Amino acid sequence: QPHVRPIVRGKASAKTEFGAKVAASVIAGYAFVDKISWDVYNESSDLIPTIEISRQKYGCYPETVMVDKTYRNRCNINYCTQRGIRISGPRLGRPKKDEVCDKKQAY
Repeated sequence: QPHVRPIVRGKASAKTEFGAKVAASVIAGYAFVDKISWDVYNESSDLIPTIEISRQKYGCYPETVMVDKTYRNRCNINYCTQRGIRISGPRLGRPKKDEVCDKKQAY
């Protein structure tokens, strides 16, 4: 498309973002662009189709899916759990008061 439209986000650092949304996967050290879109949409709906495309290409489900907070909804978590896929990222809901959040997670 000939122009770039702003994407309004609810982030504290930047209320608006510019550019395309890109879904990428890394397999054996190689990065693949699975989807690129200039439209505004909720990218959490991309996870299941991306995993299914990966299964069709490589014949099996991935062992681990590393995602950010956006992708950790109940639907995606249940999907991964049923197929034995480990999904990274913070737990759903409010963190406990005495819980110390470790920024590094063993993958």
